[in-house]
Amino acid sequence: MSKHRGNFQLPRIESEILNILNHTLKYVIYDEKLREVSFTYVKLDPGKTFAHIYVDTFHRENLDKILVKLNESKGVFRRELSQNMQLRKLPEIRFERDETIDRNDAIEAILNQKKN
Repeated sequence: MSKHRGNFQLPRIESEILNILNHTLKYVIYDEKLREVSFTYVKLDPGKTFAHIYVDTFHRENLDKILVKLNESKGVFRRELSQNMQLRKLPEIRFERDETIDRNDAIEAILNQKKN
C-alpha cells in the first residue's frame, strides 16, 4: 500500500515546490535579471533528497548567467520552501537548464529537412 502512496505523493510535492519557487521568484527575490526567469518543472529523486528545478527564459543567451545567480540565491529559495512546506527533510535544490525547447527545435529542424 505505501508503494502506491509514494507514487502519488511525489507529483504533489513537485507541484507544491514549483508553486512556492515561482512565488518566491516573483514576490521575494528583488533581482531584475531574475525577473525574466520561469521555473518550468521540478523533478524529485525517489528518496526526495534532490529537487532538480528546470529553468527557462525568453532571453536564452543569458541562461548560464541566470543559473549562476539562482545558485547564489539558493538559500532564499530553501528558506521559503522550509517555511511553506511540511517535509521531514528539505531536498537539496539544483537549478538546471530546461532543454525542452532546444529538443523541440532540433526535432522541428529534422522534420523540415525531410520535407525539403
